[in-house]
Amino acid sequence: MRQTIVIFDIDGVIFDGPKFLSVFCEKTVRENNLGEETEKLKSLYEEVKNERGFFDPQIFLTKISSKYSIAKEVLERSWWDDKSFSECLLIDENFLKEIQKKAVIGIFSKGEINFQKKKIEKFMNMINPHDVHIFEDKMIKINEVLAKYKDYKIYIVDDDLQVLENFKRVDNLVFTILVKREKTTTAYSKTDIVIENVLQIIPLLTDLK
Repeated sequence: MRQTIVIFDIDGVIFDGPKFLSVFCEKTVRENNLGEETEKLKSLYEEVKNERGFFDPQIFLTKISSKYSIAKEVLERSWWDDKSFSECLLIDENFLKEIQKKAVIGIFSKGEINFQKKKIEKFMNMINPHDVHIFEDKMIKINEVLAKYKDYKIYIVDDDLQVLENFKRVDNLVFTILVKREKTTTAYSKTDIVIENVLQIIPLLTDLK
């Protein structure tokens, strides 16, 4: 019988990115007496993301440092704080232990590699580094990932419908699980299962085998 792999996106599935950004921006405003600048800091995040096509924290922190005359080292200490990352996780070790009973755990994510790896650092004793795939543009890497796991039964868990649809276009046998967000379109015809929260996968595990 073929091995099974469940491949997770990070943002919106494993990690709450908007919460992390809000916590950082609010803390920066509070500790540096910036008044009502929280939303402007968040707009710098979007600016960096749009400029690069993905978010790079070093560019973001440099922009904040330059605009508000805050030492970048101070911003970096706040940004990379372990507690902030832990508080924004959407899953825990027990969830992954349940997944491990049925499948190999993989990661397929878009973003700056150090930032993305930091988000899952707590779980890296449960995930083989060879099954972690982080790219600046993951859409163009779908074929590569499918080829690597061609002998596996593959389940993809993502909050981006376009990613799941692209997997289906390449290999219709891939089982796609959409974690629905508010901004997600309601056209789910090419998705196998839609869930509201990644933890809802647990009751499905029997069916996934």
